Amino acid sequence: MKQTVTRLLSISLFALLFASGCHSNKQQAVVEAPPAYQPTPVSAPISLPATVAAAPKLTEVQDAVRRIFKDAAVIDNSHNPSFVAGDFNGDASEDIAIVVKPAKLEEMNQELPPWLLREPRVNHTKPVRLKILKDEKLLAVIHGFGDNSWRDPEATQTFVLKNVVGNDIKVQSGKEFVEANAGRKLPRPKGDLIGQNLQGTNGYLYFAVSTYAWYDPKTFNDAQDAPGVFHRARTMR
Repeated sequence: MKQTVTRLLSISLFALLFASGCHSNKQQAVVEAPPAYQPTPVSAPISLPATVAAAPKLTEVQDAVRRIFKDAAVIDNSHNPSFVAGDFNGDASEDIAIVVKPAKLEEMNQELPPWLLREPRVNHTKPVRLKILKDEKLLAVIHGFGDNSWRDPEATQTFVLKNVVGNDIKVQSGKEFVEANAGRKLPRPKGDLIGQNLQGTNGYLYFAVSTYAWYDPKTFNDAQDAPGVFHRARTMR
């Protein structure tokens, strides 16, 4: 009888140990097994290229003309192109050059206009009061201001240029200008240039120190880069 009881106890103890071992192995398997769901690694943020300046729209250019001239001048839509954009004074802000014509001649010739009237192709040795003529084609260059460049309501620094509206008006970078005129005496432009054909001559308008000058490859000399009158926008004075 004792042997039977002892045997039963041994069998029960063995069964208990076996069950305990299996349970332990199951727990270990549950702990060590990787979860069925693995989170997706977070991707590094993508660096987008700098936004390219949008091409000028006619409505935007019309707004800029009204801001500067009110109703004294309008865009000359007969000229193609009638406006081009670029960094003409080299301050890293986009400017706009617009072919305009007077709508109210008296206001365009007011004594103290809010723009600078210049004649880049003529070297005036003495101060001369320039006058705008009826139906004259003018090039108005509005310099950019702030993040919105020439579109900004505070962009009021404007040059009005006489006798420099030709054909095939286009913007050229300083690098393109140097490559196109290799071997010639060159000015030191501050930014982009405005290339065009004027009365049969291919030349360039460029910002020289503080005003606009005309570069004719055949007649240029270093004296044309002499400093002129500095002009600040009214909002910066």
